[in-house]
Amino acid sequence: MTIEDVIDTYGDMVTRICIMNLRNSDDAKDCFQEVFIKLYKHGIIEDHDYLKHWLIRVTINTCKDYRRVFYKKTINIEDVLIQDEKKDYVLLPVILDMPTRYKNVLYLYYYEGYKTDEIAEILKMNINTVKSRLKRGREILKKKVGEDDE
Repeated sequence: MTIEDVIDTYGDMVTRICIMNLRNSDDAKDCFQEVFIKLYKHGIIEDHDYLKHWLIRVTINTCKDYRRVFYKKTINIEDVLIQDEKKDYVLLPVILDMPTRYKNVLYLYYYEGYKTDEIAEILKMNINTVKSRLKRGREILKKKVGEDDE
């Protein structure tokens, strides 16, 4: 597997995670590039499951590092709504405004289709922490969506 194959396979996922965390397409592009530079330096990982988990973890950490260095920019919601007929992006803008601890767990669960034990492994946290963050994140979503309806 070449770096181009990895980008073709996982590039959209890395882009979505970058945009979700950084809220700006230009910053997301920089982080996207940094993630794949790190992969190039690390070396290609042949195990596809491990590679995907590694990319998610490195992407989230790279976004955290990027936010520490640069000031927070405003979101261009058009950049976030990557067109994909198979996904429902109605709640994505609401999820983007949530605290990072809920945002990452909700995104991995609903948009990437991971189970709670897989999320715990990827984010290197206790499974009960993942479950509680999912629960609290859902409560926040219900409250925010309910406010919009009124």
